[in-house]
Amino acid sequence: MTILEDFTARFPEFDTAVSSKYIPILEDVYPCYWGGDYDTACGKEIALNLLAHLAIQESQASSSPLKEEQSQSVGNVSVSYNLAVAPKSERRAWFRSTSYGVRYLSLTMNKHGGCFV
Repeated sequence: MTILEDFTARFPEFDTAVSSKYIPILEDVYPCYWGGDYDTACGKEIALNLLAHLAIQESQASSSPLKEEQSQSVGNVSVSYNLAVAPKSERRAWFRSTSYGVRYLSLTMNKHGGCFV
């Protein structure tokens, strides 16, 4: 199966037009974000979630930067944003903007031993 076929089988909720437009393009660039092996079960799951996240990001019309809300007011409605987000926080915030990105992060987190009960 091709990555596009794997993607559409794994994520049937994606519109076929979106998948057909973005996955062939993103197939070449996803290794820039994750350089693992696609040919393993875990690798396939990681890559497909990453591709889903990237496809959503690519298909959105806005290209505005991520902004971390710093403060807000209720009376006379006021919100301020902090644009000086640390790179690690910005990366996490970007991945946390979709459920696929959250799943990607959880799949790629470093595991430190077993769970103690």
